[in-house]
Amino acid sequence: MSDLEQELEKLKKENKKLSLESKLRKSMAVELDRQKDLLRQATEKVEEQKDKLEEISQKLSRYLPVQLYEQIFSGSLDIHKKSERKKLTIFFSDIVDFTSISEQIEAEEISEFLSFYLTEMSAITEKFGGTIDKFIGDAIMIFYGDPQSAGDVQDAKHCVEMAIEMQNRIEALQPYIRKKFSFPTNLKIRIGINTGFCNVGNFGSTSRLDYTAIGRAINIAARLESEAKSSEVLVSENTKILLEDFFDFSSERVIHPKGLPNPINCYSVSHEKSLNQESILGECFKLVINDSNLTDNDLNTLKDFVAKYQKDSN
Repeated sequence: MSDLEQELEKLKKENKKLSLESKLRKSMAVELDRQKDLLRQATEKVEEQKDKLEEISQKLSRYLPVQLYEQIFSGSLDIHKKSERKKLTIFFSDIVDFTSISEQIEAEEISEFLSFYLTEMSAITEKFGGTIDKFIGDAIMIFYGDPQSAGDVQDAKHCVEMAIEMQNRIEALQPYIRKKFSFPTNLKIRIGINTGFCNVGNFGSTSRLDYTAIGRAINIAARLESEAKSSEVLVSENTKILLEDFFDFSSERVIHPKGLPNPINCYSVSHEKSLNQESILGECFKLVINDSNLTDNDLNTLKDFVAKYQKDSN
């Protein structure tokens, strides 16, 4: 084979190689575009599913207490865990003479009013960290101490503060409610609160669970609510003992509610906000400070007292 033929043969091989590389590059470019398109489609589907999940979670949040909803979507809730015994402060409220009122107002207005009323009460509950157990028509059941707790005293304090704010809010809304919903009389609610041990957690079947609390302490709170007077916040002795440093209470009242074997000592709470007092509990002491009456002399006395014990300990 001559040199020219060899060169031609060499050029043919190079040309074939270049042609193959060109086809390969084109094929890779097409495949890359295809992969990009698949990635784009997958991203769109993920975003679509994400939007659907957010929409579902928003809908679901309206059926669950805020704290429970957050635990479910953070993955911290153990749905296999049954109930446990905890000390709770339980709240019940309902509207005074609501059956009579509802008979004088159109059904559409009653439905609109209940939505408005429960929204107002729910906002106050969320502000103070309560767990809404359920709405029963115009009645509301709330508890403090699960799934999150600030301690027995603070749980009870937040519950009573919430109750007082609810009563004050209802009073402030009277003109609006009478005008907007054609109420024949001023709206009044009554509230009962008790502190005690309950079983709280998941109750139900293998296919459906209900997060709630049960026990004698629940029944007492419900009975207190039914015995409360119009616009009253009525608490049990258990709750009062925890909160004597924070609120003004009426003299003792004894009720004999149906269905309970023993009478209940109860007290009405002043609708004024909690006293300006700070309570500090230690293993060997209890310190209560009234902010409104605290003077420089009081502060100096307190400093001297602390300094004395610091010196003795050294």
